[in-house]
Amino acid sequence: MIKYNSVTKIYNSKKSNVTALDNVSFSVDKSSIVGLLGPSGCGKTTLLKLTNKLIKLTKGSITINEKDINDYKDVELRQNLGYVIQQVGLFPNKTVAENIGIVPKIKKWKRYKIKQRVEELLNLVNLEPTKFYNKYPIELSGGQAQRVGVARALAVDPKIVLMDEPFGAIDPINRIQLQDELLKLQSNLKKTILFVTHDISEALKMCDKIVIFRKGRVVQYDTPLNILINPINEYVKSFLGTDRALKLLNLIKVQNVMKKNISNFINIDTPTDEINNLLREIGDDILFVLNQGKPIGYLSKTITNNVSTNLYKSIKPFPVLIEETYSLNEVMAYMLMYENYYFPVINSNGKFLGSISYKNIKKFISNIYTNG
Repeated sequence: MIKYNSVTKIYNSKKSNVTALDNVSFSVDKSSIVGLLGPSGCGKTTLLKLTNKLIKLTKGSITINEKDINDYKDVELRQNLGYVIQQVGLFPNKTVAENIGIVPKIKKWKRYKIKQRVEELLNLVNLEPTKFYNKYPIELSGGQAQRVGVARALAVDPKIVLMDEPFGAIDPINRIQLQDELLKLQSNLKKTILFVTHDISEALKMCDKIVIFRKGRVVQYDTPLNILINPINEYVKSFLGTDRALKLLNLIKVQNVMKKNISNFINIDTPTDEINNLLREIGDDILFVLNQGKPIGYLSKTITNNVSTNLYKSIKPFPVLIEETYSLNEVMAYMLMYENYYFPVINSNGKFLGSISYKNIKKFISNIYTNG
């Protein structure tokens, strides 16, 4: 979708020349989110500005859909690239609807079509049209203003969206909500997004691939998983932090680690004699108890030596059920919170799929770093 080939940007002045980007080359796949990650001044924002021709290249080339950006008219290119910045940049003298409808109006869309699109986008970013349509930016919270900024970037349904630290100035709670909303939008809209951030945790969460910059050069370009497992040098290691093994827990889902096809479960209507025989056989293990295919608790020797005729009195419920889409980080949090290191895994309908344990997670992570 986007290709950067030996992109170089040098700012010339009477005193000295400053190289903002030095021979940068990489490609961005269609419908992916690519994070541009690095400390302030490493060239991330410069690359975005080169992409929409706000500044001019010194050397190299940038192509979009195999067409050099210099073959696009400046206005045409910018109108077809969504752009979201940290400061939002809403016009204070225009309403929310007018801000979102700026580019459609420039493109001479009909009034009813603009209104329809504005309402559609407000719903998309979870801002009720009847409440926010005629508000002014000064009446919005930071999170609400940022949502309007995202809606404005999507106004003419661009294939590519450039995002320059879009959530950097937002408080942590709203920031997480906005990140989740963007990921949800992306799952439906399938945009190609360049996402600038200096926050490694945000990049790992949001992006399909990450470009790590240092002093205008690309140090490593890979998937979040591969970067965490195989950082290319000490600079990347230090940027990831000493807790990179813990960061890895956020990227891996339960469905990739869980044990499937396990046999240590019973149904609620299993005869008590059979249950007691199983309890004697399983040693220190537990028996998951299912009711119509859904886990309702467990039995073990540590909580009962013998099941009475009233099975429900012997069952110990789980403090939480783990869904297959949870991250290992979420599971570890529950394990530590409840001092329970063995959970059933369910699907979105609550059906029993298997189990997850601390031993599973420990072995899986250890194997990753041992085998690379």
